[in-house]
Amino acid sequence: MENKQEFCAVMRQRANLYRFLSRIYILEADEKLLAQMKRMSFPEEPGDADLRDGYARLKEYLAGVHFEDEKAAEEEIGGNVAEKVTELEVEYARIFLAAGVAQGTAAFPYESVYTNKKHLVNQEACDDLTALYAAKGLKPREDMYRIPDDHAGLEFEYMARLCDAAVRACEADDEAALEESVREQKTFFDHHLRRWVSLFGGDIAKHAQTAFFDGIGRITRGFMVQETAFLK
Repeated sequence: MENKQEFCAVMRQRANLYRFLSRIYILEADEKLLAQMKRMSFPEEPGDADLRDGYARLKEYLAGVHFEDEKAAEEEIGGNVAEKVTELEVEYARIFLAAGVAQGTAAFPYESVYTNKKHLVNQEACDDLTALYAAKGLKPREDMYRIPDDHAGLEFEYMARLCDAAVRACEADDEAALEESVREQKTFFDHHLRRWVSLFGGDIAKHAQTAFFDGIGRITRGFMVQETAFLK
């Protein structure tokens, strides 16, 4: 297999970004997540303008997050992390759960809302994904329980698993398994993610009041542009 190491690296990077975004959408931010993000290295020149601006906005927000425990976040001094967590919890509830907001000022993380004419949850897309996950023998993690199967976090986790399978096939020089994984990625992306996630990311950036979620929305939209080119 030509360029094996490079291809595996790309698949790992894609899996990591899908899984990172899945975590963001499944649960509110907490101290552990912010500590991990403070240690992350973001791409300097990601190419797509939304990705570039999104990473810049995240860096801007994280620069203002300070921990008292230097070892926890490799930060000199501080102590405002509890305030930041609360701020992001409120923002999460407002954007994704429409807590205390008017219609049209939220970004609901469900494919059905974006692809159904009546913009309702638990519609055709959800039924299709329930069947798909069951056929694959997939069970949600404990922190993913009791949310519709067309939730952005679950769709991103599923795509991450397909990328993981591609990495395993690549490392084993199993070209048949690799082709199957890439085919499944393309099918899943075309039938699901391509249909709505760019709009969803745009809505997040539009309604965000913090640099954190503005950045996340832009990264999500930019990543979908990147994926469209990669999986064409």
